[in-house]
Amino acid sequence: MNIEELKRVLADQHEVLSEKLKREKIVERELRGRILTNFKPTVHIITGPRRSGKSILSATLLSKSLYVNFEDPAMAGFSIADYKRLLQAGYELFEEFNYIVLDEIQEVEGWERMVSPLREIYPTVVTGSNARLLSREFSTYLTGRYLNYTLLPFSFREFLAYKGINTEIRTTRDEAKVKRGLLEYIQYGGFPEALGFGREYLINLYNDIITRDVIVRYGIRNVRELREVAFYLFSNFAGRFTYSKIKNVLGIGNVGTVKNYVEYLESAYLIFELPKFSFKPKEGLRGDRKVYAVDTGMVNAVIPKVSENVGRLMENAVFLELLRLKHYRKPGVEIYHYRDDKSEIDFVVKDGEKTELIQVTYASERDEIAEREIKGLFRGMELFHLKNGTLVTWDYTDKIEADGRRIDVIPLWRWLLNP
Repeated sequence: MNIEELKRVLADQHEVLSEKLKREKIVERELRGRILTNFKPTVHIITGPRRSGKSILSATLLSKSLYVNFEDPAMAGFSIADYKRLLQAGYELFEEFNYIVLDEIQEVEGWERMVSPLREIYPTVVTGSNARLLSREFSTYLTGRYLNYTLLPFSFREFLAYKGINTEIRTTRDEAKVKRGLLEYIQYGGFPEALGFGREYLINLYNDIITRDVIVRYGIRNVRELREVAFYLFSNFAGRFTYSKIKNVLGIGNVGTVKNYVEYLESAYLIFELPKFSFKPKEGLRGDRKVYAVDTGMVNAVIPKVSENVGRLMENAVFLELLRLKHYRKPGVEIYHYRDDKSEIDFVVKDGEKTELIQVTYASERDEIAEREIKGLFRGMELFHLKNGTLVTWDYTDKIEADGRRIDVIPLWRWLLNP
C-alpha cells in the first residue's frame, strides 16, 4: 500500500473511532490501570474474546494514539513491508502520537516481524481474539520482550457503571438498585454492545467466534462435529466433563480430536477449562475438569431455558470474576475445583501460600442451603487446614461456625463488588 492509501484508511478509521467514542458510553475498564503501570516502549499484547472491548480500551489508554484496525477490508492489501509507510502516513496525518495500536493484528501474515522495530520507538499495543495463534509468535519472535494482558467482558462493577448505578451502598434504595442490576447482569452478561442489542447479537457473536476464530483459523474440516462439541460444552457449563465422555456422547472418532476442539474453543475464549486440584500434582493432571462459558448472557441466548438454573449461572459468574482477579490484579493466582468421594468444592483459589475455598449455592434463606454444601465446605477447610471458607448465596448473609472454623455466607451481589 502506498502512503496516500494508508492516509485515507487511517483518517477514515480515526473518524469512525472518534464518532464511536462520542456516541457510546465509555466505561473505564479495570484492566486499564494494570496496563498503564508499565506503559513504555515495548509490545503490550491484549487478547480476549471478540467484542469484549479491546479496541476501545486500547484506543483510550492515553491521548493521541496511531490506531490501525486490520479487520478493515481496506487494509487487505497491507503487508509487513509497509510498516515504514504506515508510520509516515501517521506522521503526515497526526504530526505526533504517543503510542501505536495494531488492532486484530493476526490478520497480517508475519505481523511479529513488523512489531519488533515499532516497539523500539513507541509503546505498541497489539490486540487479537485468539490466544493460541498469538502466543506462538510471542515466544518465537518477541523473545520475552512483551507484556501480555487478557480482557474479559464487563465485570459486575463495570456493568453497574455502564448502567449508571452507584456501587457505594448507603441506603436501602441503593441496595435494591444493585440487586436489580444483578438480575440484568446474570441475564444479559457483560459484552458491551450486547447490552444495547440483546439476544440476537449474542447468538450471532457466538457463531462468529466459532466460525472466524476457530473454523477459519484452524482449517476445521468437520464443521458439524466442532459445532456439536461447542454446544455440548456450553450446555454443560459449570459442570464436569472428560474428553472421553464427549467422544462417546457425540460419536467422535478419537479422544485426540476432542481434545483439539476443546483447546481451539478455549483459545478463542468461548469456554474455559478448570482443572481439578489434587494434593498429588500428577493426579490433578489426570482428573476430570469443569467447563465455564465466557459470559452468562451468551449462555442464556444460546441455550434454551437455561435461565431457570440460576445456581449454575451464579457459579459461572463467580468463576469469571475469579478469572478477572487473575488477569487484572493478581497474575499468580491459580484456580481449581476439588472433589473426592465425600465432598465437592466449587473453587480452590491459590495465591502463593494463601488458599481460599469458595462454594456457590442458590439460596436466599438459611433453610434453602443444603447441608451437604455446609458439611462439604467444612470438610474442605479441614483438608486444606483453613479456619475460614466462603459460601456465596443469592441473597443471604450469615456466619456459620463449627469446631473453631467459620463459613462466611455472602450474597452474590456483594461478593461481586468485593471479591
